[in-house]
Amino acid sequence: MRRLFLVTTALAICVSACGDDDSSGSGGSSSSSTSGSSSSTSGSGGSTSGSGGSSGGFELDNCTTTVGDDVPDFFKTYFKCSDIRVDGDEIVIVTKDLPPHKSYYYGQDSESYEAFDTSRGPDYRANPNVIVEQNATVRFPINPTPKAGLVIDASSVNGSIDGTQADEYPMGTGGVALDSVILYNPLAAAGDDIEDEKYTFDIYNGHPDRSGTYHYHTTSMGPLGILEKLGVVTTTTPGEAQVELYGVMCDGTVVMGCTELDGSAPDAAELDPQNGHVHDIVSKDGNSLLTDRYHTHICPTWADPGHKFTPEVQFYNACTVR
Repeated sequence: MRRLFLVTTALAICVSACGDDDSSGSGGSSSSSTSGSSSSTSGSGGSTSGSGGSSGGFELDNCTTTVGDDVPDFFKTYFKCSDIRVDGDEIVIVTKDLPPHKSYYYGQDSESYEAFDTSRGPDYRANPNVIVEQNATVRFPINPTPKAGLVIDASSVNGSIDGTQADEYPMGTGGVALDSVILYNPLAAAGDDIEDEKYTFDIYNGHPDRSGTYHYHTTSMGPLGILEKLGVVTTTTPGEAQVELYGVMCDGTVVMGCTELDGSAPDAAELDPQNGHVHDIVSKDGNSLLTDRYHTHICPTWADPGHKFTPEVQFYNACTVR
């Protein structure tokens, strides 16, 4: 029997009136929007890549990616616009959290600004916040350890903050998307309605909280744009791409869309209430990139989408963000 539960409470689009206050997010640094060309160098310590010649604004074509030589192929291949390295037995991802795509929330003085799309319906309205450059760090073990005795059921994936669930992801920074945008967990702060917050999303399903931290809680064209650049997909519409991969949470849980990394459909019978299950993460060319890795799925086009956002319950032990 398919174990999917439709979570309709404040499940996930803002950690506290994201549109207005999105929770205790990670602290920001100086304000900013960034544009310009990037350099491309390589050496024994890793590589830095980027390309110039973009049409203006901060985009995938001009963001900088720095990757250590010993970084596992999964992260080396799919994660861009951030600094990725190995520290002991941990993966460390450092991001400025500047979305490499257009957004209303960059502000009218930025080349990356675009008007807020209200054609999506009368309830859509922008929040008053603007994107501020961050200096966020997410680290987790290369081989994470599952929490002993953890049970993920409908009572734990309840879409609310009630103080009784010690296994929930932290409020604020909870992970990193392929395109370096911060991932938040799917919980709204007490008293806030996540189903109302979603109307402040830009067309990439992101928005900043009061600290200026731009983030996603659900599917987005942004990470799928990375897959398009890599030649893995030909469309960036969530629910329609040949492969859908969005990012990684701070404990090492991988967030995927309607597919596995090889393009196959997940086995619905295996999914827990946050659409998660465990098996090897295998690429389209048959390479096993992560072994026995817990990962969740967000699929807006499933007849019963179940959990519609990033995972609520932390599957693995270690999660470090700052």
